[in-house]
Amino acid sequence: MLSFKFVSNAAGAAHYFETADDYYGKEGHHGEWLGSGVALIGLESGDAVQREQFRRLLEGELPDGRRVRTSRTHAGSQRNGIDFTFSAPKSVSLQALMMEDMRVVQAHDAAVRESVQLLQTFAVARKKERGLSYRERTDTLVAAAFRHELSRAQDPQLHTHVVVMNLTQRGDGQWRALANEDLLRNVRLVGAFYRNTLATKLRQLGFELRATRKGGWELAHIPEAAIVLFSQRSREIERLLAASGRDRDHASAAQKQVLALASRPRKTQSDRVWLREHWQRSLREAGLDVPTSQKSTSGVDRPTHRMGIVLSRITAERRRAAVTSDNAVEFAIAHLAERQGIFSRSELLEVAYGRAATHACASDVCAALDRARKDGRLVQEIALYQTARSLSLTATELAKDPAANRFKANDEREKLARSSWIALTMATRGQTHSQATAAVDAAIARGALVATEQRFATPAACRSEQHLLAIERAGRGAVYPVAGTSRVLSLLKTSDLNEGQRAAVTMILTSRDRFVGVQGLAGTGKSHMLSKAVQEIKSQATRLSTLSGFKVIGLAPYTSQTRALATLGMASQTLASMLARRRDHDRLDDRTIVFLDEAGVVPAHQLERLMALIEQRRARLVLLGDRHQTHAVEAGKPFEQLQDAGMTKAFLTEIQRQRNPEICAAVIHAARGEVPLAVQRLEPSIVEVRVDAKRRSLIAEAYVRLSEPERTHTLIVAGTNEARREINALIRRNLSLEGGEQVCVLEPVDMTRAELRSTQSYDAGQVIIAQRSYGDDFPKGEHLQIVDVHHGEARNVLVVRGEDGRSIEFDPSTRSMLRVYQPQMVEMAPGDWVRASAHDAEQGLRNGERFRVTAVDATHLTLEGAGGKVSVQRSRGAHLQHAYASTVHSAQGLTCDRVLVDANTRSLSSNRAIFYVAVSRARDHVTLFTDDASRLATAMSREPKKYAALELREATGEAAILRARIDGKPIATNAQARLAATLRPKTLKVSERRDTRLSTRS
Repeated sequence: MLSFKFVSNAAGAAHYFETADDYYGKEGHHGEWLGSGVALIGLESGDAVQREQFRRLLEGELPDGRRVRTSRTHAGSQRNGIDFTFSAPKSVSLQALMMEDMRVVQAHDAAVRESVQLLQTFAVARKKERGLSYRERTDTLVAAAFRHELSRAQDPQLHTHVVVMNLTQRGDGQWRALANEDLLRNVRLVGAFYRNTLATKLRQLGFELRATRKGGWELAHIPEAAIVLFSQRSREIERLLAASGRDRDHASAAQKQVLALASRPRKTQSDRVWLREHWQRSLREAGLDVPTSQKSTSGVDRPTHRMGIVLSRITAERRRAAVTSDNAVEFAIAHLAERQGIFSRSELLEVAYGRAATHACASDVCAALDRARKDGRLVQEIALYQTARSLSLTATELAKDPAANRFKANDEREKLARSSWIALTMATRGQTHSQATAAVDAAIARGALVATEQRFATPAACRSEQHLLAIERAGRGAVYPVAGTSRVLSLLKTSDLNEGQRAAVTMILTSRDRFVGVQGLAGTGKSHMLSKAVQEIKSQATRLSTLSGFKVIGLAPYTSQTRALATLGMASQTLASMLARRRDHDRLDDRTIVFLDEAGVVPAHQLERLMALIEQRRARLVLLGDRHQTHAVEAGKPFEQLQDAGMTKAFLTEIQRQRNPEICAAVIHAARGEVPLAVQRLEPSIVEVRVDAKRRSLIAEAYVRLSEPERTHTLIVAGTNEARREINALIRRNLSLEGGEQVCVLEPVDMTRAELRSTQSYDAGQVIIAQRSYGDDFPKGEHLQIVDVHHGEARNVLVVRGEDGRSIEFDPSTRSMLRVYQPQMVEMAPGDWVRASAHDAEQGLRNGERFRVTAVDATHLTLEGAGGKVSVQRSRGAHLQHAYASTVHSAQGLTCDRVLVDANTRSLSSNRAIFYVAVSRARDHVTLFTDDASRLATAMSREPKKYAALELREATGEAAILRARIDGKPIATNAQARLAATLRPKTLKVSERRDTRLSTRS
């Protein structure tokens, strides 16, 4: 893996020398110079790093005495450099250090050097001339590499710190500070390249590799148990070190020796001998046998004198590598396209490098990607350029928020094709075509206009989105109204609905369009409005004959949301179940009105299927949701696209949920994307605790201090599942619920369909549950535990054990409807609150439903919920989790009096949509517990990186953006502009519909 941190103290950088270990040199490994800039300052690449020289370069002083002005971090500290740390897989560390295999160390060193060559292609310098900003790609870095071979816990951990100085040389010979945003944006890509390159070099040495999850790999002959052993040991030693010695009295003799070594700056030869013996003893005590060496199975180190055999083997290996690299790119495309409509070249390469590592090198992967681009498997965006000034703004944002590059930049208007820049220059400067062309080309050459990264979509995703938009357009004016306008106006005359709700009901009942939408902000009374519409539809159905009466069906993405629809008086089910069951399709006809709640979290492929079904059955569809809340996990944002494409819609913007005016104002600002103003409103309720463990402990204490009735109406929102589990455990401890029974529960394992098809994604011990029957031996709903995984060039087989003990072998690529879970042991006791994490009809569990644990015995859990008592078997894993804290995605759609939010600014789960959902759940009280109050607004202003495939820039979209640039107008649809104009802190009323399509019949 590859991680990074900023170096802010040149004087304190001596630790790179003091902790550098070299088991193969008595004097220690003092580092070496890397990067093309090394020769330019009079040093030699590969030369040993001198301490004083290193310090001076970090401070921006060149060997000839010239000084380079370095940049500062957002916090104001000096940014002397960046420490990029390349870490080898644990099995590689064991082979290199415990087996004293110098070949492996040299392979790691070589992979690091090649990775630095890739890293420096992202080196950029900025320059300003007459107030104008320019960017120049320099391809020049000066870096010092220090190889370290021990973790802080003194376990084998082969890793190299590559300290990149904050300086680079421009084409004019001037040395300037690095513009480091491109370096940081490509950390994951360079990390994947390093792992692939290291894998290639180890395969060339004759080692066999085994693939692991998420694009990882390990040496095949090192047992997984050995890797787990040292990982667990490291965590324990880290815990002892973190305790600053307080637990040393309880440490074993071996642990005490390790702790002593950890505090020793330089290891002696006897220290190293002791450590190797200690590692090997640990393996023996665990009953593990690790081979001391591996014979080549590929024949690489078995010399042959027959040139024909050698050439034949090389040809076969190249052919196999080409097939493997093509497969890796196919996997990367499918994997990324399932979650995003648009993805970049670097994202594709990152996934494909990992996927191909066990069989193909990085250059093979790049060639395979080019083949996919040329043969039409990818739709490529037109070449775009943006101004260096706009990129400098992005760099400023990155300085404030190091994670900003993982989110969506709102700069589409800044990007134009070369031809558009020429047209814009002609329009704004009055130049001829030849003059404008010369000016634009000169701007590109000097770095005033910078090429953006290549992006792609898939043809299938584009077709899917085009199809659903075409279906909506075809449905305009295609149906008769449920009721006439005069009748609806009469009905609503005495209604308690507000103006926006009345407009929405009127639109639903009088529209002639097959598809209509209701865009409602959080807490604007969508349910209340919907109940009125359903009542009138039912009234009309009763008034008309039985044969011609209307019927209503409610759909929602999640089971918990369908229950809310059922309370409004309509038959309801999940969207997935409607699409999966053909008998449900037969319920739809031209007198059916389907309401789809939470439409904003429905992915494109599902909504396309539903809309096609509605069209085929001549039914109607009302989509309800909020485009500003969280999007679907899968690709697309069709609810937003349909609104922008002109679908008839009404807006609900008058917020009714919040009883506290300050929270109401904050929610309004959050809905408008004005997160800093929202945070400002909530400032009295912000609690800063920088350490994660202490902050979460404080959240648990705040919850426990509440009375039992107050807790019932309190929601704790966590950004990640890890935080959720930690807060739940702390609350249980504070409520004295510890000491219960250990119960096996099933935690969902997030996989794309591409991952589900490959055994490389699975681990032994996981549980697979089929969502449909695949024959008598593979029934729906049975818990099948993985006992063995076979993957390679010719095998893609899982071995699972059924609940009756039978063994089954199958290829997961032939089973599309599988869900995977990781069994976890959690403690449960009477009095615990739990939540169903999946639907399990056999056990009486519905996804999202909350229960109180009333009893735990040897065979069953007894739960009590709103629907009565449920008895859950303990003989197999239960779909349950503690329910004190929830993730934001689970909280969407909920309402409570009080909300406690774990607002971690460093978490990638913190963004604008998450913040909006979290703060809008509360009626009366919101408390934000954060690690950094000064960065809270910045972190929560991040825009989630969610693209639709049709947002990929092509000629039509380019023309629209060019027109907006020439006219000086913002890029927004009428609907977006009207919504923004009507969102006011006090008066929030707006509706939009095509009145010409409303019936005038009474």
